[in-house]
Amino acid sequence: MAYIFNQSWIELDNYFKENKLNVIRQRAWLEQFSNIKQAFFSLNKGNLNNIIKSSDPQRIRVISILDSDYPELLKEIYDPPALLYLLGKDLQYDEKLAVSVIGSRYSTNYGEKVTRMIVESLKHPERTIVSGMAIGIDSIAQISALKCGMNSIAVLGSGVDVCYPKSKIGLYSDLIEKGSIVSEYPPGTPAKAYHFPVRNRIISGLSSALIVAEAGLKSGTMITAECAINQGRDVFAIPGSVFMKQSQGCHQLINDGARIIVDQGAIFSLSGEFPTSIPSEEKKLLSLIHQLQPNFTEIINTLKYQTSELMILLGKLEAIGYIEQQFGKFMLTDKGISALN
Repeated sequence: MAYIFNQSWIELDNYFKENKLNVIRQRAWLEQFSNIKQAFFSLNKGNLNNIIKSSDPQRIRVISILDSDYPELLKEIYDPPALLYLLGKDLQYDEKLAVSVIGSRYSTNYGEKVTRMIVESLKHPERTIVSGMAIGIDSIAQISALKCGMNSIAVLGSGVDVCYPKSKIGLYSDLIEKGSIVSEYPPGTPAKAYHFPVRNRIISGLSSALIVAEAGLKSGTMITAECAINQGRDVFAIPGSVFMKQSQGCHQLINDGARIIVDQGAIFSLSGEFPTSIPSEEKKLLSLIHQLQPNFTEIINTLKYQTSELMILLGKLEAIGYIEQQFGKFMLTDKGISALN
C-alpha cells in the first residue's frame, strides 16, 4: 500500500523535487517544503516499521503523498502532510461530497441541536462528514453522520491508536468500524496542545466545504475556518444569539463573507449546491410526481411513507428547487426534470 514499505524513501524526495517544485515556487512555500522533507526523513524506516508492528499491524496503515489513495483535495493544499496514518476504512470517498462540520468544545444546547439538523439535512449515501472528534460540536456531528448511515472521518491531534479525548471511546470505536480515523502523527504520539492547530488544516483540506456551527472568537474552530478560506473552500456559518460567546466567531465569519445558514430550508438548498446523485428514495418520489402530479395523500397511499417523513422529504426537494406545488398537487420543475434524467 504505502511506498515506505516497498519503495525507496528516495522516491518521495524525488516527488517533491521533480513533481512539485513548480507548485512550491508558485505558492512561495519553500520553507514549508523544507520542513516537510525534514519531518519525513527524521522518521527512520526501521523505527517506523517497529512503531507500526508494536501498535496494531493488522489495522494501522500508512499512506504517503505518493500513493493513489492519498486524497486529491488534501494533496492540493498549501502544506499537505507527507504521511497519513489510518485506522478504519480506506480513504476512498467522494471528495466533492465531503463536508467538514466543526464547532466549539463548549457547545450550547442550541449549537448541538442545529448541528444534528445540519448533518441530517445533508444526508446522502455518498456524503462524508469530516471533523475532529472533539467534545462538543465535532463529536455530535460525527455521531449524527454515522446514525444517518454516512461516512465520517476524524482527524486527530494524536496518533491514531490514541483515543483523545478518552471520553469519546465509543465514537472512536464506531469510527474504526464504520468510518476512518487519520493523523499525521505516528502511532503512540500523545495529544499535545500544539498539535491541534496544526492538524486543523487537514480537517478542512479533506473536504470541499466547511460548516461552522458555533465558535468563540479566539478558538481552534476559527483557526480551521481560516485554513478553509486559505485553501479556497466554501465556508458557511450558523448565526446565534448576540449574547453567546460561542456564536461570536460565527458572526465574525459571516461579517467577513462566510455564507449564512439561517433555517432548515437554507440547509436543504446548501445540500443541493454540492454535486450529488439523487438517492434512490428521492428518485422514486420524483418519478411518481413526474408521472402523476399527485397530491399529498396520493403519495402516501402509493409509496407508503410516514406523514412526517414525507413532509421532510418534500420540503427538501422543494427547497432544492426540484418540485413545486400548485392547487394541492406536486409537479417537477425544469430543474427536477433535468435531475431525474
